[in-house]
Amino acid sequence: MVLHEFLESDYQGFATLIKEWPGNLYNNPVIVHAVLDHLKKDPQNRTLLKTLAELYTYDQRYRKALEIYLTLRHKDVFQLIHKHNLFSSIRDKIVLLMEFDSEKAVDMFLDNEDKISIDKVVEELKDRPELQHVYLHKLFKRDHHKGQKYHEKQISLYAEYDRPNLLPFLKNSTHCPLEMALEICQQRLFVEETVYLLSRMGNSRSALKMIMEDLNDVDKAIEFAKEQDDAELWEDLILYSIDKPPFITGLLNNIGTHVDPILLIHRIKESMKIPNLRDSLVKILQDYNLQILLREGCKKILVADTLSLLKKMHRTQMRGVLVDEENICEICLSPILPTDASKSYNVIVFHCRHMFHKECFPEPNTESSLHFCNICSAKHRGPGSAILEMKK
Repeated sequence: MVLHEFLESDYQGFATLIKEWPGNLYNNPVIVHAVLDHLKKDPQNRTLLKTLAELYTYDQRYRKALEIYLTLRHKDVFQLIHKHNLFSSIRDKIVLLMEFDSEKAVDMFLDNEDKISIDKVVEELKDRPELQHVYLHKLFKRDHHKGQKYHEKQISLYAEYDRPNLLPFLKNSTHCPLEMALEICQQRLFVEETVYLLSRMGNSRSALKMIMEDLNDVDKAIEFAKEQDDAELWEDLILYSIDKPPFITGLLNNIGTHVDPILLIHRIKESMKIPNLRDSLVKILQDYNLQILLREGCKKILVADTLSLLKKMHRTQMRGVLVDEENICEICLSPILPTDASKSYNVIVFHCRHMFHKECFPEPNTESSLHFCNICSAKHRGPGSAILEMKK
Protein backbone atom coordinates (compact mmCIF):
# COMPACT_ATOMS: atom_id res chain seq x y z
CA MET A 1 0.00 0.00 0.00
CA VAL A 2 2.82 2.41 0.89
CA LEU A 3 4.58 1.86 -2.46
CA HIS A 4 1.33 2.41 -4.36
CA GLU A 5 0.70 5.67 -2.51
CA PHE A 6 4.19 6.96 -3.30
CA LEU A 7 3.80 5.86 -6.92
CA GLU A 8 0.63 7.89 -7.19
CA SER A 9 2.01 11.02 -5.56
CA ASP A 10 5.84 11.05 -5.40
CA TYR A 11 7.92 9.32 -8.09
CA GLN A 12 11.23 10.26 -6.43
CA GLY A 13 10.10 8.96 -3.05
CA PHE A 14 8.89 5.77 -4.72
CA ALA A 15 12.29 5.32 -6.38
CA THR A 16 14.07 5.82 -3.05
CA LEU A 17 11.94 3.16 -1.33
CA ILE A 18 12.54 0.63 -4.13
CA LYS A 19 16.28 1.21 -3.80
CA GLU A 20 16.29 0.93 0.01
CA TRP A 21 13.77 -1.83 0.65
CA PRO A 22 14.66 -5.52 0.19
CA GLY A 23 12.91 -7.05 -2.80
CA ASN A 24 11.12 -9.68 -0.70
CA LEU A 25 9.01 -7.04 1.08
CA TYR A 26 6.74 -6.46 -1.89
CA ASN A 27 5.23 -8.27 -4.86
CA ASN A 28 7.65 -7.45 -7.64
CA PRO A 29 5.43 -8.37 -10.65
CA VAL A 30 2.55 -6.28 -9.27
CA ILE A 31 4.78 -3.25 -8.73
CA VAL A 32 6.32 -3.66 -12.20
CA HIS A 33 2.83 -3.73 -13.73
CA ALA A 34 1.89 -0.57 -11.82
CA VAL A 35 5.02 1.24 -12.99
CA LEU A 36 4.32 0.23 -16.60
CA ASP A 37 0.82 1.71 -16.29
CA HIS A 38 2.27 5.03 -15.17
CA LEU A 39 4.82 4.96 -17.98
CA LYS A 40 1.98 4.77 -20.49
CA LYS A 41 1.01 8.24 -19.31
CA ASP A 42 4.61 9.54 -19.10
CA PRO A 43 6.84 7.26 -21.24
CA GLN A 44 9.93 9.54 -21.00
CA ASN A 45 9.98 9.82 -17.21
CA ARG A 46 13.59 8.97 -16.33
CA THR A 47 12.87 8.34 -12.64
CA LEU A 48 10.24 5.72 -13.44
CA LEU A 49 12.38 4.13 -16.15
CA LYS A 50 15.39 3.85 -13.84
CA THR A 51 13.21 2.38 -11.08
CA LEU A 52 11.71 -0.11 -13.54
CA ALA A 53 15.24 -1.21 -14.52
CA GLU A 54 16.06 -1.79 -10.85
CA LEU A 55 12.86 -3.82 -10.41
CA TYR A 56 13.79 -5.96 -13.44
CA THR A 57 17.26 -6.47 -11.95
CA TYR A 58 15.79 -7.61 -8.60
CA ASP A 59 13.60 -10.04 -10.55
CA GLN A 60 16.65 -11.28 -12.56
CA ARG A 61 15.19 -10.03 -15.83
CA TYR A 62 18.54 -8.54 -16.75
CA ARG A 63 17.99 -8.16 -20.49
CA LYS A 64 14.97 -5.92 -19.94
CA ALA A 65 16.97 -3.91 -17.40
CA LEU A 66 19.80 -3.61 -19.94
CA GLU A 67 17.49 -2.19 -22.61
CA ILE A 68 16.26 0.49 -20.21
CA TYR A 69 19.79 1.37 -19.07
CA LEU A 70 20.87 1.72 -22.70
CA THR A 71 17.88 3.94 -23.44
CA LEU A 72 18.73 6.11 -20.45
CA ARG A 73 22.47 5.89 -21.17
CA HIS A 74 22.92 5.07 -17.52
CA LYS A 75 26.44 4.76 -16.13
CA ASP A 76 25.69 1.34 -14.59
CA VAL A 77 25.07 -0.31 -17.96
CA PHE A 78 28.65 -1.65 -18.24
CA GLN A 79 28.63 -2.95 -14.68
CA LEU A 80 25.32 -4.74 -15.38
CA ILE A 81 26.76 -6.39 -18.51
CA HIS A 82 29.87 -7.60 -16.69
CA LYS A 83 28.12 -8.70 -13.53
CA HIS A 84 25.44 -10.77 -15.25
CA ASN A 85 27.39 -11.83 -18.38
CA LEU A 86 24.99 -10.18 -20.82
CA PHE A 87 27.40 -10.17 -23.76
CA SER A 88 25.09 -12.23 -25.94
CA SER A 89 22.45 -9.52 -25.47
CA ILE A 90 24.62 -6.64 -26.69
CA ARG A 91 25.78 -8.07 -30.01
CA ASP A 92 23.27 -5.83 -31.79
CA LYS A 93 23.79 -2.90 -29.41
CA ILE A 94 27.47 -2.23 -30.10
CA VAL A 95 26.79 1.13 -31.76
CA LEU A 96 24.60 2.25 -28.84
CA LEU A 97 27.30 1.37 -26.33
CA MET A 98 29.98 3.14 -28.38
CA GLU A 99 27.83 6.26 -28.67
CA PHE A 100 27.20 6.22 -24.92
CA ASP A 101 30.84 5.82 -23.77
CA SER A 102 33.28 4.75 -26.47
CA GLU A 103 36.26 4.36 -24.11
CA LYS A 104 34.48 2.02 -21.69
CA ALA A 105 32.80 0.16 -24.54
CA VAL A 106 36.08 -0.47 -26.39
CA ASP A 107 37.80 -1.68 -23.23
CA MET A 108 34.91 -4.05 -22.56
CA PHE A 109 34.92 -5.42 -26.13
CA LEU A 110 38.69 -5.95 -26.14
CA ASP A 111 38.68 -7.56 -22.70
CA ASN A 112 36.03 -10.04 -23.87
CA GLU A 113 37.11 -10.93 -27.41
CA ASP A 114 36.05 -14.52 -26.79
CA LYS A 115 32.44 -13.33 -26.37
CA ILE A 116 32.35 -10.48 -28.88
CA SER A 117 34.83 -11.01 -31.71
CA ILE A 118 36.86 -8.28 -33.39
CA ASP A 119 35.17 -9.05 -36.70
CA LYS A 120 31.72 -8.64 -35.13
CA VAL A 121 32.54 -5.24 -33.64
CA VAL A 122 34.09 -3.96 -36.89
CA GLU A 123 31.09 -5.20 -38.89
CA GLU A 124 28.58 -3.53 -36.54
CA LEU A 125 30.48 -0.24 -36.78
CA LYS A 126 30.82 -0.24 -40.57
CA ASP A 127 28.37 2.67 -40.93
CA ARG A 128 30.08 4.66 -38.18
CA PRO A 129 33.70 4.92 -39.36
CA GLU A 130 34.63 7.43 -36.64
CA LEU A 131 33.64 4.87 -33.98
CA GLN A 132 35.27 2.09 -35.98
CA HIS A 133 38.51 4.06 -35.86
CA VAL A 134 38.30 4.46 -32.07
CA TYR A 135 37.94 0.68 -31.67
CA LEU A 136 40.66 -0.29 -34.15
CA HIS A 137 43.07 2.32 -32.79
CA LYS A 138 42.74 0.93 -29.26
CA LEU A 139 43.13 -2.61 -30.62
CA PHE A 140 46.33 -1.59 -32.44
CA LYS A 141 47.74 0.02 -29.30
CA ARG A 142 47.17 -3.23 -27.41
CA ASP A 143 48.51 -5.56 -30.09
CA HIS A 144 50.11 -4.48 -33.39
CA HIS A 145 49.31 -7.81 -35.06
CA LYS A 146 45.89 -8.95 -33.80
CA GLY A 147 43.88 -6.73 -36.17
CA GLN A 148 46.36 -6.84 -39.04
CA LYS A 149 43.73 -7.55 -41.70
CA TYR A 150 42.19 -4.15 -40.94
CA HIS A 151 45.43 -2.18 -41.22
CA GLU A 152 44.67 -1.26 -44.83
CA LYS A 153 41.33 0.19 -43.73
CA GLN A 154 42.98 1.97 -40.82
CA ILE A 155 45.18 4.07 -43.11
CA SER A 156 42.10 5.91 -44.40
CA LEU A 157 40.57 6.08 -40.92
CA TYR A 158 43.68 7.67 -39.42
CA ALA A 159 43.96 10.08 -42.34
CA GLU A 160 40.33 11.15 -41.90
CA TYR A 161 39.86 11.20 -38.13
CA ASP A 162 43.23 11.09 -36.38
CA ARG A 163 46.14 12.38 -38.41
CA PRO A 164 48.51 12.85 -35.40
CA ASN A 165 48.51 9.08 -34.91
CA LEU A 166 48.89 8.22 -38.60
CA LEU A 167 52.70 8.45 -38.66
CA PRO A 168 53.16 6.32 -35.48
CA PHE A 169 50.77 3.78 -37.02
CA LEU A 170 52.77 3.63 -40.26
CA LYS A 171 56.01 3.23 -38.32
CA ASN A 172 54.72 0.40 -36.12
CA SER A 173 52.58 -1.55 -38.60
CA THR A 174 54.22 -4.26 -40.67
CA HIS A 175 50.99 -5.19 -42.44
CA CYS A 176 49.74 -2.01 -44.14
CA PRO A 177 50.29 -1.73 -47.93
CA LEU A 178 52.88 0.99 -48.41
CA GLU A 179 51.81 1.90 -51.96
CA MET A 180 48.24 2.57 -50.84
CA ALA A 181 49.42 4.53 -47.81
CA LEU A 182 51.71 6.63 -50.02
CA GLU A 183 48.87 7.40 -52.43
CA ILE A 184 46.55 8.51 -49.61
CA CYS A 185 49.22 10.68 -47.99
CA GLN A 186 50.16 12.30 -51.30
CA GLN A 187 46.51 13.04 -52.11
CA ARG A 188 46.03 14.71 -48.74
CA LEU A 189 49.40 16.51 -48.92
CA PHE A 190 50.64 14.86 -45.72
CA VAL A 191 54.32 15.73 -46.19
CA GLU A 192 55.86 14.13 -43.08
CA GLU A 193 54.02 10.87 -43.65
CA THR A 194 54.93 10.89 -47.35
CA VAL A 195 58.60 11.48 -46.48
CA TYR A 196 58.57 8.50 -44.12
CA LEU A 197 56.90 6.21 -46.66
CA LEU A 198 59.27 7.21 -49.47
CA SER A 199 62.22 6.51 -47.19
CA ARG A 200 60.79 3.16 -46.09
CA MET A 201 60.24 2.19 -49.72
CA GLY A 202 63.88 2.97 -50.53
CA ASN A 203 63.32 6.31 -52.28
CA SER A 204 65.40 8.39 -49.88
CA ARG A 205 66.39 11.02 -52.43
CA SER A 206 62.76 11.90 -53.18
CA ALA A 207 62.07 11.99 -49.45
CA LEU A 208 64.95 14.42 -48.88
CA LYS A 209 63.76 16.57 -51.77
CA MET A 210 60.31 16.85 -50.17
CA ILE A 211 61.84 17.90 -46.84
CA MET A 212 63.88 20.61 -48.51
CA GLU A 213 61.28 21.90 -50.98
CA ASP A 214 57.95 21.36 -49.21
CA LEU A 215 58.93 21.67 -45.55
CA ASN A 216 61.89 24.00 -46.18
CA ASP A 217 63.37 22.64 -42.96
CA VAL A 218 67.15 22.40 -43.01
CA ASP A 219 67.34 20.83 -39.54
CA LYS A 220 64.94 18.05 -40.51
CA ALA A 221 66.83 17.53 -43.79
CA ILE A 222 70.13 17.21 -41.92
CA GLU A 223 68.60 14.83 -39.38
CA PHE A 224 67.18 12.72 -42.21
CA ALA A 225 70.58 12.58 -43.96
CA LYS A 226 72.23 11.53 -40.69
CA GLU A 227 69.69 8.72 -40.20
CA GLN A 228 70.18 7.40 -43.75
CA ASP A 229 73.99 7.75 -43.63
CA ASP A 230 74.21 7.94 -47.43
CA ALA A 231 76.92 9.98 -49.19
CA GLU A 232 74.61 10.69 -52.15
CA LEU A 233 72.02 12.25 -49.84
CA TRP A 234 74.63 14.56 -48.35
CA GLU A 235 75.69 15.54 -51.86
CA ASP A 236 72.06 16.31 -52.80
CA LEU A 237 71.65 18.34 -49.62
CA ILE A 238 74.80 20.35 -50.32
CA LEU A 239 73.77 21.03 -53.93
CA TYR A 240 70.32 22.19 -52.87
CA SER A 241 71.70 24.40 -50.09
CA ILE A 242 74.55 26.04 -51.99
CA ASP A 243 72.50 29.11 -53.05
CA LYS A 244 70.49 29.39 -49.81
CA PRO A 245 72.46 31.11 -47.01
CA PRO A 246 70.19 29.88 -44.15
CA PHE A 247 70.62 26.30 -45.35
CA ILE A 248 74.39 26.76 -45.59
CA THR A 249 74.49 28.01 -41.99
CA GLY A 250 72.55 24.95 -40.85
CA LEU A 251 74.87 22.63 -42.75
CA LEU A 252 78.02 24.30 -41.42
CA ASN A 253 76.72 23.87 -37.87
CA ASN A 254 75.91 20.17 -38.27
CA ILE A 255 77.87 18.65 -41.13
CA GLY A 256 81.30 18.44 -39.48
CA THR A 257 80.81 15.09 -37.77
CA HIS A 258 79.41 13.34 -40.87
CA VAL A 259 80.90 14.91 -44.01
CA ASP A 260 84.13 16.76 -44.71
CA PRO A 261 83.05 20.44 -44.40
CA ILE A 262 85.63 21.39 -47.04
CA LEU A 263 83.28 19.87 -49.64
CA LEU A 264 80.73 22.53 -48.72
CA ILE A 265 83.08 25.44 -48.04
CA HIS A 266 84.80 25.17 -51.46
CA ARG A 267 81.43 25.55 -53.21
CA ILE A 268 80.32 28.70 -51.41
CA LYS A 269 80.42 31.76 -53.70
CA GLU A 270 82.78 34.49 -52.56
CA SER A 271 80.13 37.21 -52.71
CA MET A 272 77.53 35.29 -50.73
CA LYS A 273 76.57 36.65 -47.31
CA ILE A 274 76.07 33.85 -44.82
CA PRO A 275 74.53 34.64 -41.44
CA ASN A 276 76.70 33.75 -38.42
CA LEU A 277 79.48 32.45 -40.67
CA ARG A 278 82.22 33.12 -38.10
CA ASP A 279 80.39 31.17 -35.40
CA SER A 280 79.76 28.31 -37.83
CA LEU A 281 83.44 28.09 -38.79
CA VAL A 282 84.47 28.15 -35.12
CA LYS A 283 82.06 25.28 -34.46
CA ILE A 284 83.54 23.29 -37.37
CA LEU A 285 87.04 23.71 -35.91
CA GLN A 286 85.80 22.74 -32.46
CA ASP A 287 84.10 19.64 -33.86
CA TYR A 288 87.26 18.75 -35.77
CA ASN A 289 89.43 19.13 -32.66
CA LEU A 290 86.97 17.01 -30.71
CA GLN A 291 87.19 14.27 -33.35
CA ILE A 292 91.00 14.39 -33.19
CA LEU A 293 90.91 14.08 -29.40
CA LEU A 294 88.49 11.18 -29.59
CA ARG A 295 90.62 9.37 -32.16
CA GLU A 296 93.77 9.88 -30.10
CA GLY A 297 91.98 8.61 -27.02
CA CYS A 298 90.73 5.56 -28.89
CA LYS A 299 94.22 4.94 -30.27
CA LYS A 300 95.74 5.02 -26.77
CA ILE A 301 93.13 2.59 -25.49
CA LEU A 302 93.67 0.29 -28.49
CA VAL A 303 97.47 0.30 -28.10
CA ALA A 304 97.21 -0.34 -24.35
CA ASP A 305 94.81 -3.24 -24.89
CA THR A 306 97.01 -4.67 -27.64
CA LEU A 307 100.13 -4.59 -25.45
CA SER A 308 98.26 -6.09 -22.51
CA LEU A 309 96.92 -8.96 -24.62
CA LEU A 310 100.31 -9.49 -26.28
CA LYS A 311 101.99 -9.80 -22.87
CA LYS A 312 99.29 -12.18 -21.72
CA MET A 313 99.76 -14.32 -24.84
CA HIS A 314 103.53 -14.31 -24.37
CA ARG A 315 103.22 -15.44 -20.74
CA THR A 316 100.84 -18.19 -21.79
CA GLN A 317 103.13 -19.45 -24.54
CA MET A 318 106.15 -19.47 -22.22
CA ARG A 319 104.49 -21.93 -19.89
CA GLY A 320 105.50 -25.56 -20.04
CA VAL A 321 103.24 -28.30 -21.40
CA LEU A 322 102.78 -31.51 -19.45
CA VAL A 323 103.67 -34.59 -21.50
CA ASP A 324 103.26 -38.07 -20.00
CA GLU A 325 102.70 -41.67 -21.05
CA GLU A 326 98.96 -41.10 -21.59
CA ASN A 327 99.52 -38.68 -24.48
CA ILE A 328 99.55 -40.06 -28.02
CA CYS A 329 100.90 -38.94 -31.37
CA GLU A 330 98.02 -37.43 -33.39
CA ILE A 331 99.32 -39.12 -36.58
CA CYS A 332 100.42 -42.65 -35.66
CA LEU A 333 98.25 -42.77 -32.49
CA SER A 334 101.11 -44.43 -30.56
CA PRO A 335 102.14 -43.21 -27.10
CA ILE A 336 104.05 -39.98 -27.47
CA LEU A 337 106.78 -41.14 -25.04
CA PRO A 338 108.69 -44.40 -25.49
CA THR A 339 107.98 -47.15 -22.96
CA ASP A 340 111.73 -47.47 -22.44
CA ALA A 341 112.76 -44.25 -20.69
CA SER A 342 116.40 -44.82 -21.64
CA LYS A 343 115.65 -44.41 -25.34
CA SER A 344 115.99 -41.03 -27.02
CA TYR A 345 112.91 -39.32 -28.45
CA ASN A 346 112.05 -36.23 -30.43
CA VAL A 347 108.55 -34.80 -29.93
CA ILE A 348 106.78 -31.78 -31.40
CA VAL A 349 104.23 -30.18 -29.04
CA PHE A 350 101.98 -27.29 -30.06
CA HIS A 351 100.38 -24.79 -27.70
CA CYS A 352 97.01 -26.16 -28.72
CA ARG A 353 98.12 -29.34 -26.86
CA HIS A 354 98.32 -31.50 -30.00
CA MET A 355 101.48 -33.66 -30.02
CA PHE A 356 103.40 -35.50 -32.75
CA HIS A 357 106.49 -37.65 -33.13
CA LYS A 358 109.05 -35.65 -35.06
CA GLU A 359 109.49 -38.49 -37.52
CA CYS A 360 105.70 -38.70 -38.06
CA PHE A 361 105.20 -35.01 -38.64
CA PRO A 362 105.48 -33.92 -42.32
CA GLU A 363 108.08 -31.40 -43.35
CA PRO A 364 106.68 -27.86 -43.87
CA ASN A 365 105.91 -26.83 -47.46
CA THR A 366 106.38 -23.12 -46.82
CA GLU A 367 109.62 -21.22 -47.42
CA SER A 368 109.76 -20.14 -43.77
CA SER A 369 110.22 -23.77 -42.62
CA LEU A 370 107.77 -23.10 -39.78
CA HIS A 371 105.72 -25.95 -38.39
CA PHE A 372 101.98 -25.56 -37.83
CA CYS A 373 99.54 -27.95 -36.19
CA ASN A 374 97.90 -29.96 -38.99
CA ILE A 375 94.73 -30.53 -37.00
CA CYS A 376 94.16 -26.88 -36.11
CA SER A 377 95.14 -25.76 -39.62
CA ALA A 378 92.47 -28.04 -41.09
CA LYS A 379 89.81 -26.81 -38.65
CA HIS A 380 90.50 -23.11 -39.10
CA ARG A 381 91.70 -23.21 -42.71
CA GLY A 382 94.84 -21.41 -41.69
CA PRO A 383 98.02 -21.87 -39.66
CA GLY A 384 97.60 -23.63 -36.36
CA SER A 385 99.24 -22.94 -33.02
CA ALA A 386 102.88 -22.14 -32.48
CA ILE A 387 105.35 -24.94 -31.79
CA LEU A 388 107.33 -26.31 -28.88
CA GLU A 389 109.95 -28.97 -29.55
CA MET A 390 111.03 -31.48 -26.93
CA LYS A 391 114.06 -33.76 -27.33
CA LYS A 392 115.97 -36.31 -25.35
